[in-house]
Amino acid sequence: MPSKTLTNPDGAASTPGAERNDTKDIHVQLMYLEDDPLYKTVKPVQITPNFADRAQRTNVRLASGPKETLRDVRGLHGKPLGNFSLDDNGFAYIKAPTAFRNWSSQPQIAQEYLPELEAVLRREVEGCDEILFYDARIRQEADEGLRVEGLSYNPFARQVHSDNTERSVIEKIRSLTEMKADYLLNGRARIINLWRPIKHPVYDCGLAIADGGTLRNDDIIECDRHRADTGDYWDTMGVVQYRPGFDWYYCSEQDEEDVILFKNYDSATHVNARICLHTAFDVPAETVPSGALTRESIEVRALVFTYPASGHRPAGSLPHPLALSLEHNDLRKLTDEHTITDRLRTDIDEANEVKDAVLLLRRQEIKKLERLNRAVIAELNRANASLETLRLELAHLQQQNVAQSNIISDLHYQRDHDLDRNADQPQHSLQNSCERAVVLQQTEGQERETRQWKGDDLSHGVEAPK
Repeated sequence: MPSKTLTNPDGAASTPGAERNDTKDIHVQLMYLEDDPLYKTVKPVQITPNFADRAQRTNVRLASGPKETLRDVRGLHGKPLGNFSLDDNGFAYIKAPTAFRNWSSQPQIAQEYLPELEAVLRREVEGCDEILFYDARIRQEADEGLRVEGLSYNPFARQVHSDNTERSVIEKIRSLTEMKADYLLNGRARIINLWRPIKHPVYDCGLAIADGGTLRNDDIIECDRHRADTGDYWDTMGVVQYRPGFDWYYCSEQDEEDVILFKNYDSATHVNARICLHTAFDVPAETVPSGALTRESIEVRALVFTYPASGHRPAGSLPHPLALSLEHNDLRKLTDEHTITDRLRTDIDEANEVKDAVLLLRRQEIKKLERLNRAVIAELNRANASLETLRLELAHLQQQNVAQSNIISDLHYQRDHDLDRNADQPQHSLQNSCERAVVLQQTEGQERETRQWKGDDLSHGVEAPK
């Protein structure tokens, strides 16, 4: 446990017995979420990557806080890098030298640097039953066009924040561990960042850490992050408004071997610090050596799981998503800002895009079929109406045919009767017979025409009434 702290008039913490003659404590202004009543009713929204809000979709406004003291951890509490712990303060500075130098080689970072970090976590953090490295980013002030695909290039994040809130942490765990998620969430889950300078010490822009053990429940405000390219929800982060009493620390001229571990989430509720705040800050110009190089750093994020105390323990661990990405990518020159591009997250994005495209095509096909169905129904209704009209016409024709058949029958009967009656009157009978023959020919012609109409109707698929 760290020593009991007292509060200076400027709100910074002091520790009895920790005075140093070579102190490099500094006073700076940090950037906070503006103290605006808007955020009491409206949720903050920021744009990712790198807060690149070209479409003016964010409602986050930042403002400088008053000058605050950043205490230098060197020699603090009588220790080379202070006496802090992840569970009590949310962060810890450790000495972790590395011989790794090829920061532009993704395969080498995966094969050599990540195993170093895993060993650091297992040495420094209790309960590391399973570790998943899922994200890494190299930060530098200037963009010279040379970036590592798979590691995202980021400018310095000069805003007091936490990288995640519980909501996005649970989403991340479920997306990365899938069927194993419920088991892992029944144990202890932590996100721990490992941050170190690379190539040379930090002179101009350092990383400040606020003691997580002194945070209040309402200090962190959940902020949704949306993608700059699509505007879609991406994840959440924590933003912070200024208040007196934050205990800020940094490491003067932090070098490659000076590594800081800090928590962005801890599911354990019994610890003093479940999370801590951090931000980049500009070192006062008067303390920056002449000709000093601009800071470059690498930050790797790890999910650290402690298995549940009871129950069956898994036989093996999941592969690091970050390592899978780095081992298959090459250094490239890019022209656009990139979000985190580890292969697993990219695959998830592409799968979602394919799924959305398939759903869109299915919706379009359904709409097309619905339109076709409506057209077929309308055509069927028109055909049924025409069919009914034809049936009525046929019935009328059949009625006429019956009437004509009756007339023909009467004529035949009359003809036969007249022939019998006038058998003894040949000349008169012949005249009557000629007249009857003419009438009979006309009747038979009408009968043939009726049969032709009937045949035409049947050829159009109309069934004659019985």
